[in-house]
Amino acid sequence: MTARFSQAIALLACFPIALAAEDGRTQFIREKVLDLFPEAVKIRRDLHRIPEPCLQETKTSQYIAAYLEKLGLEVHTGIAETGIKAVLRGAKPGPVVGIRADMDALPLNEDTGLTFTSEHPGFMHACGHDGHMTNVLISAKILSEMRERIAGTIVFIFQPCEEGNAEGKSGAHLMIEAGVLENPRIEAMLGLHVMPEFPVGSVALRPGPLMANVVFFEVVIKGKSSHGALPHQGIDAVHISALAIQQFQAIISRLKDPGERAVLSVGSIHGGTAANIISDRVVMRGTVRSFSFETENAIEKQMRNVLEGLALTYGMEFDFEFDRASQYVHNDPELTEIITDSFRETIGTQNVLSTEPMTVAEDFSAFSHTIPSVFFFLGTGTKEKLHGTDFSVDEEIFKTGPLLFCTGALRLLEHLADRN
Repeated sequence: MTARFSQAIALLACFPIALAAEDGRTQFIREKVLDLFPEAVKIRRDLHRIPEPCLQETKTSQYIAAYLEKLGLEVHTGIAETGIKAVLRGAKPGPVVGIRADMDALPLNEDTGLTFTSEHPGFMHACGHDGHMTNVLISAKILSEMRERIAGTIVFIFQPCEEGNAEGKSGAHLMIEAGVLENPRIEAMLGLHVMPEFPVGSVALRPGPLMANVVFFEVVIKGKSSHGALPHQGIDAVHISALAIQQFQAIISRLKDPGERAVLSVGSIHGGTAANIISDRVVMRGTVRSFSFETENAIEKQMRNVLEGLALTYGMEFDFEFDRASQYVHNDPELTEIITDSFRETIGTQNVLSTEPMTVAEDFSAFSHTIPSVFFFLGTGTKEKLHGTDFSVDEEIFKTGPLLFCTGALRLLEHLADRN
């Protein structure tokens, strides 16, 4: 009887020990995040000073590579010009998870008043990529110190040219073509974007579409010039373009399912040479945002129908280009559930928010349509908006971002191992 009782006590004792080990890992990460906060601030400010545009992130890349090499990682540089891949192999074999940050800056003159303002006139980190890189670098440092406790591999990707476009391709597409997802083959990916709309210390995400398809279109209306006093002798391209814009808007309000989110905006229109001449040519440019390929294709078809109808009515000719620039960011539903649970356990349910899809875009979409991925918004709580000359991340995010990346990556490794 005594022996059985002792065995029961020993068996029960195993459970708190297992839980303590799990809690201990998270607690270690939490303490390291706080210990490394001053270092994170320094890294962010160093990177903020050297903003560089698409595929010219030379100083940024050198800074990142040097930091990663000191951690003892396998560092590969020059991927798609300036991209970097750093491989952390755990002590035990297992799945492979990627964590991605973007590196490029925007062509803006900074107006933040910071003491560590941009040293490159005409460029600044107005989209928070300095914060993205810092979060991933600190995550790499923490996880490298946990190598003996990791079953699997974590790959840290630093991507150029998220904002720009090189020969019709974004940095994410260029890195994928260069083989960044291979050797080792990455099975799932994590990424984030800072977002001032959400409170600092919070995150927001959702399964399925998170950020939009992006199309840039150009319409050229070709009419016939005549005297402004004799409009019947010409084909008025200005008048036709006005009709086209009105009918384009009806595509969104009357021809699209109201339950599907989409935006069609004409942002630029140019035509005419004088007040008393009927214009024979108008060029208009704009963008379409949607969250499914079916909706995107339907909008393209309807726009063409509008133009063909106007051509038939007024006798004009037209050119129409519908350039699909970026796919929507897709969060894998299964992995999003896993990551959401991990985040709730790490920072509290009240700090993990559900968000509606946003019509802004991110070329992380290329990764998300290639391998299962989860992308989330990290709240900055700042009044300044992204892409503004006064935007700057709240450095308090470095107490949350690395914590989420580290615990999330480890949770994904466990989930993939169990599934395999």
